[in-house]
Parts: sequence; structure tokens; C-alpha cells
Amino acid sequence: MSRTTFAAMLIALTATPLAAQTYDPRIPAAEAEADRAEAQRMYEAQRRRDQDEADRVAKTNLDRQADYDLYIARQKADYEAKMAAWRADVARRDAEAARVRADWEARVARCKSGDRSACRPK
Repeated sequence: MSRTTFAAMLIALTATPLAAQTYDPRIPAAEAEADRAEAQRMYEAQRRRDQDEADRVAKTNLDRQADYDLYIARQKADYEAKMAAWRADVARRDAEAARVRADWEARVARCKSGDRSACRPK
């Protein structure tokens, strides 16, 4: 068998299944067209269902992301409020410590200047 004959046979064999899938002389053309149209409708319906599901999932993901962002914002606000309260407490304690130290230094200065009443411990 020559190469040309073999190539022609190979092409004929590979093309035959394609022809058999697209045309069957036993099925009337109108029935085949109706089957094709029904398959196309089913495909479109499935594609719409898939798209609806994808849209639903995307909406759910956006809702969850919004909920998460709101949660993070609340946590951050709580943290900032606690930190502000802590900073205010530290400032109050520092002010109190500075007042006590200034009072002590004033007493020491009065004691060194000769005021014996400032020298006795409280």
C-alpha cells in the first residue's frame, strides 16, 4: 500500500465519525433540527443556571466581605478607644507623679533654706 493510499484511507476513517455524528439518514431532518434546537435550549438553560449560581456566590462573597470589613472596623475602633483611655490614664499618672515630685523638691528646698517644719517626714 502506497503512502498516498494510506493517507487517503486515514483521512476517510477519521472523517467518517464526524459525518456520522452530524448526519444520520434514518432520522428525518426536521426531527434532527428539533433535537438540535432542544439541546441548544437545554444548554442555554444550564448556562443561565450556572450564571445565576455564580452571581449568587459573588453576592454572598461580597456580603461576607462587607460583614468582615465592618467587624474589622469595630475591632479597630474598640482598640483605638482602649488605647486613648490608656494614654489618658498614663498622662494622668505622669501629671500626678510630676506634682508629687515638684512638691517633694519644694519641701527639700525649704528644708535646705532653714525651714525645719519642711524637714520632718509626713
